[in-house]
Amino acid sequence: MTETPQQFRERLSQEAVAWQVRLSSGAVSDATRAEFDHWRQQSAAHEQAYQETTQLWQQLSDPLQADRQRRLALAAAAQRLRRQSRRRTLGLAVAASFVLLMLAGLFPDYIRHPLADYRTHIGEQTSIQLADGSVIHLNTDTAVNVSLSDQERHIELLSGEAEFEVAHDRTRPFRVSAGHTTTEALGTRFIVRYDGNGGNVTLLQGKIRTAAPNTTATLSAGQQIAFNSDNLGTVQTADVNSAEAWRHGRLLMNFVPLKQAIAEINRYRRGQIRLLDDKLGEKEVNIAVDIQHIDAWLEALERTMGVKVERLGGWV
Repeated sequence: MTETPQQFRERLSQEAVAWQVRLSSGAVSDATRAEFDHWRQQSAAHEQAYQETTQLWQQLSDPLQADRQRRLALAAAAQRLRRQSRRRTLGLAVAASFVLLMLAGLFPDYIRHPLADYRTHIGEQTSIQLADGSVIHLNTDTAVNVSLSDQERHIELLSGEAEFEVAHDRTRPFRVSAGHTTTEALGTRFIVRYDGNGGNVTLLQGKIRTAAPNTTATLSAGQQIAFNSDNLGTVQTADVNSAEAWRHGRLLMNFVPLKQAIAEINRYRRGQIRLLDDKLGEKEVNIAVDIQHIDAWLEALERTMGVKVERLGGWV
């Protein structure tokens, strides 16, 4: 999907910070350095984002940046804070905790995996081309770490959903781990979805092998398998069109309970849809939703199913 200039700049800033953290964390392999150089040389905007991040990093890490007056001001402020009463301190702590809880509820994606190599927020989608020519398409609220070496190409899906277009390279297996499950492929295209407890793998083209601690399965194109922390499910025939519809800005679901459809839609909007009628939630529906116009789908739902939609501000 097309990024706005602001989204592009924000993404580059996030990527630049992630690179700075990786490069400052200790020993850096030649493969990682090559991948960083490739990222940095993609455009002038990439270079500018990195230079700005480097300057900020130096300011934050250099204690000599603080002059004597700043140190005296900080010391005086600390002394005033220590003189405050216990009641006021507790009040501030409660208020701060409330704010943090509220932010965590409304913006959970901002505190999940903040140091991931690449990530998207709720409602965002983006594509990343790796140094080996492979492409990762990140769906809403997704975080991944990338490690390319001379022996393998390893992607860790921390949470969310991603489609992988794998560049052919017989000498370096391409592996995607999600929890304790690892999917290996060569020259293929597949989707992995993971919520921290379990998920599924859908093969669009080629052949893959998926392994959990206790089981292993081989998938052919058009097949899907679910997994949890220890085991794989049985191989099933996948609805490929529905599985990759998000790549085209759509959600397609056929003959699923309304509550399942709403749970899926809620992945793409910060304000949540709450279903208050359990009986209605069990009714099977077929949906085709434009991710950018979910409210239009809600309006159509009112007309076609006779339900009542109440809106509480901009969030619920």
